[in-house]
Amino acid sequence: MSDVSSLSEKRMYGRTHTETHAYVASGLGVTRVETAGGQIGRFSLARRCAARDIAGAGGEIAVATEESVLVSTDDGFAETGFGPATAVGYDADGLVAAGEGRIARYDDGEWWGMGAVDDVRALSGDLVAAADGVYGLPGCPYLGLHDAADVAGPFAATADGLYRRDAEEGSVGPAENWLPVRSGAHDVVASDGDREQGLGEHDGERVHAADADTLYELTDTDGASPDPHWRPCDLPVRERVVDVAYGTDTYAITEDATCLVNTADDATADGRGGWRERSLGVPEVVGIAVA
Repeated sequence: MSDVSSLSEKRMYGRTHTETHAYVASGLGVTRVETAGGQIGRFSLARRCAARDIAGAGGEIAVATEESVLVSTDDGFAETGFGPATAVGYDADGLVAAGEGRIARYDDGEWWGMGAVDDVRALSGDLVAAADGVYGLPGCPYLGLHDAADVAGPFAATADGLYRRDAEEGSVGPAENWLPVRSGAHDVVASDGDREQGLGEHDGERVHAADADTLYELTDTDGASPDPHWRPCDLPVRERVVDVAYGTDTYAITEDATCLVNTADDATADGRGGWRERSLGVPEVVGIAVA
């Protein structure tokens, strides 16, 4: 599967803008998408697999699949020997994966156990989103909430709302203090802030969250509450967003496989920033990542 971009678009990439590769995980596999200057160019299938999750950091991409955890190499993607996985993520010490009730870290070619949690849905920093709530790493202490779909920084997206973890109150364990910041079911939360600890004040500049209908951007990273601080994103499509990732630009992917890129005005060839889109036409989309 591939798509051919115009020659002028390709020349623009090489001459004036740094090219970034975004990776989209789906039921077909991992699709690599070329982007630069707010434009979405060629895309191609980098690895065929049944992907369940994807994450990127430090120049590396990791993919959770029905059979294994894959990591990017100079030659494509390599298996790591983890076995079936439902989630992958990175913290300050590297790659972490979850599957079949266990969570482990990948270090020097081997997997080292970190704890046990069933039905893990997402990993980010020291937080684990699972069907029965949020857990911490290492050791997997239960931190509260229930039916968690996603975690990022100090935030957790759950079936009954979006929450922020308050490190100043409560203690590690079921009494952990979570502050509600948006009501209603949320499936996605993403942050480019301090994901190492997922605690305290948010240090990044970008935070997004999505419910079934809308992608929101946090415009007040100091308070993160109340609702008016969450501004709906003006997307060019009306489709459910299933994941958000960050590089120089902000990237999102919808369940209908529309790849979205949000670029600042001064970073585009035409001086007009904002969200742009391109349909990839892949099935069962689960995520997007930038190394």
